[in-house]
Amino acid sequence: MLEQLFGAALVVPDAIDRDRLAGARSRLTGFTRYALLDRGSYEVVRDPAEPELLASLVAAAARVTGRTLALRESRVLRLSAGDYLLAHHDRLHEDNPVEITLDLSPASVPGAEVHYRRRGQVFVRFECVPGSLCVVERGPTVTCNHTYISKLHADAQVIRLVALLG
Repeated sequence: MLEQLFGAALVVPDAIDRDRLAGARSRLTGFTRYALLDRGSYEVVRDPAEPELLASLVAAAARVTGRTLALRESRVLRLSAGDYLLAHHDRLHEDNPVEITLDLSPASVPGAEVHYRRRGQVFVRFECVPGSLCVVERGPTVTCNHTYISKLHADAQVIRLVALLG
């Protein structure tokens, strides 16, 4: 249980079935480009209209952590070849919220990982595996980055639903 390991993380493979993932992907519209290159390069949809999916993920995170959780904010990130998010521009959280990341990608992409760092050191690597879920307690020393998507994977598309819970 996460409450026994303050600031820890848990990766749940096959948290969501492929049909549900495809349905969620097909409903995603309105992506806008974020391109402050010293921070990241990616596309984003803020507060996606996925209430049932988000509610089930919040409930799963509450079961895992043993905490009462509610959705604070959510976004969907879409990364293609050449995209990334840097850790040194990530927000720090003083109140120990829980962050959940669901991989909505159509296929696995080698090397496309989310790194959670504590005091600069990677303590969790979340690989791009469709349907997998990562639950991380975000304390004041925990940052996150989404690694560079190699241009060797020109057709790659990484899609992640990221939600902050408190």
